[in-house]
Amino acid sequence: MKLQHLLLAALLLMAGCSTRNVTTLHSPDGRIVVHFTINGEGEAAYRLLFDGKEIIKPSTLGITTADAEFNDGLQLVGVEYTTNDQTWEPVWGQYATIRDNYNGANINLVNTDNQPLTIELRLFNDGLAMRYKLAGEGESYILDEATTFTMADNYFAHWIAGSYDDDEFAYMHTTLDGITLDAMTQSSGGSRQLPYPSVNIPMTMVADDGTHIAIHEAALWEYPAMSLRYDATSNTLCSDLAAVDDIKSCVTLPFATPWRTVIVGDRAGALVESTMILNLNEPCRLEETSWIRPMKYVGVWWEMHLKNSTWDMDGGAPHCATTENVKRYIDFAAENGFGGVLVEGWNVGWGRSEQFDYSQPYPDFDIDEIVAYGRERDVMLIGHHETYANVDNYERQMEEAYAYYKAKGVGSVKTGYVGNIPGRLHNSRSMVDHYNRTVMEAAKHHITVDIHEPVHPSGICRTYPNLMSAEGMRGQEWQAWNSGNSIDHNPTLPFTRNLAGAMDFTPGIFDVRYHNSVNRAAANKDYRVDENHDYRFFVNSTLAHQLALYVVFYSPIQMVADLPENYNEHPDALRFIREVPVDWHTTFVPEAEVGEYVVTVRRDKASDRWYVGGITNNTPRHITLNLDFLDDDREYRATIYRDGERAGWDSYPTDYVIEEYSVTSADIIEVDMVSGGGFAISLE
Repeated sequence: MKLQHLLLAALLLMAGCSTRNVTTLHSPDGRIVVHFTINGEGEAAYRLLFDGKEIIKPSTLGITTADAEFNDGLQLVGVEYTTNDQTWEPVWGQYATIRDNYNGANINLVNTDNQPLTIELRLFNDGLAMRYKLAGEGESYILDEATTFTMADNYFAHWIAGSYDDDEFAYMHTTLDGITLDAMTQSSGGSRQLPYPSVNIPMTMVADDGTHIAIHEAALWEYPAMSLRYDATSNTLCSDLAAVDDIKSCVTLPFATPWRTVIVGDRAGALVESTMILNLNEPCRLEETSWIRPMKYVGVWWEMHLKNSTWDMDGGAPHCATTENVKRYIDFAAENGFGGVLVEGWNVGWGRSEQFDYSQPYPDFDIDEIVAYGRERDVMLIGHHETYANVDNYERQMEEAYAYYKAKGVGSVKTGYVGNIPGRLHNSRSMVDHYNRTVMEAAKHHITVDIHEPVHPSGICRTYPNLMSAEGMRGQEWQAWNSGNSIDHNPTLPFTRNLAGAMDFTPGIFDVRYHNSVNRAAANKDYRVDENHDYRFFVNSTLAHQLALYVVFYSPIQMVADLPENYNEHPDALRFIREVPVDWHTTFVPEAEVGEYVVTVRRDKASDRWYVGGITNNTPRHITLNLDFLDDDREYRATIYRDGERAGWDSYPTDYVIEEYSVTSADIIEVDMVSGGGFAISLE
């Protein structure tokens, strides 16, 4: 026992050390260092270094409640060092096992009134996490936070406009001093943005030497979501908590805030490979999880976006969610091994949000017949709860609605919150509580959840893994009814929104030049964009790019989003979607540049198969993929789905080539991506 105590003491000494008012902490691999200080005015601050280079200058920490202020006049009482090195197994994810390895410090402070505050630091090999811990009992009103990030240089940044109410904005690519109100308006389209320079998180930055930095938060419970206000005079990003008034949150003491996180890596792929956000969340609270089923699914959703049918039974066009139409999708799902069919527009009240009834189907939707039909074919009905921002109406019915789904045999639900929520903001404390409550209520009924128009994810899917996915970005639907997404949007998402957690982007559109479904039969079958064909809306990618998204974008539920008839026109390409998994053993990103291109490699959790996806922006690229990640003593069959010679996102986007040949770990694969193109590879 004495030897164990000595070893523990040595580990803690290596992890960190203190002198008067200064605490230094090192990551387990020693590459990241944080210095915590109390200056002459009693202000708490930290400074972050990576490989010996300062990336965040001294930046203030502090919090204010109605009863206490912890911004200056602070005194250091003591420091308690911690260290951790464990592994755990997620129910689903990008890895079969995750290592939780950090050095930590609980820094105990008092203010001028001798009131206590603890600032907890954890330093992982992939970044820094910080949070505030308030002691006492009873309630406390949190008024503000003084968490800041003073960046060491005018880094190149990838960001969306700051908003308390929306994340479906276009990404901007500027230096930090380019975060201006005019640029925010370009990002948001002038909709629901904050009235001062600010960004929503996750936000990613790149230094001249290739260091990549992403700021986010983890374990968002009982607290408003954080945005970042930008102060150009000091090059500082300041925490900005979403609230409708001066009180940001009423909490029960003792209380720990969400973690403020800084992911750090020496390349773009290191951000994707980080597991810090999940590690900062509590372990799974569910006793039994076998009912949680990662899957690919289809749905009636895209045909409504194309205006072939409607959500509302009285909407003029044919109603989409009819018994016969849903059976058609179930048949397609069963033929191709897809696990579910999402049905929107099934319940009464569409067009009148105050009359939404989540337990009353439209007369032409026989839920019992549909569920039974799907069960015979091993296809689950995925339900839909749109609120049209009438959250009060939904909360009144929530328990009954989930019980109804459970009784009917519906095992999954997609929720939606389109519009402005009366008296609330999408990212405020009350809505954070609401989103989390839906997940917990659904878990009681063994129902999984996919949230649209959510607050940004923060890793609570580790605690409640029935939270399978969320939207929270401009997804593929924007290509159907709006100005669309830019060509660099998709290569940006893995390093921004997808860092927050699983992302329901709805990939897999094959008919990328659908002309809004008007005069579709007369459209140029080569899908060439020219002066004779005014394609108002279309998907800015090639078909091969769409295949690659199933590997590049992470979610344990992936929609096969196009119409069955469009997939039937390309059965050889559909083969990849049928085969590609959604639950992974290993993930890494060998080559990428944020907003430019990305190559992602993943190994199936249930087999020895590997899958590779690559996508690019408007720039064609030649990729050389080293296969040294394969087992040395085995031969693999490589099936490559790539852009054809004529392909481009704006001409012949459905031109693709499929090749097969044998490879080993000593081989390389070379593949070209055209403008807006991509490739997908299976290795068996």
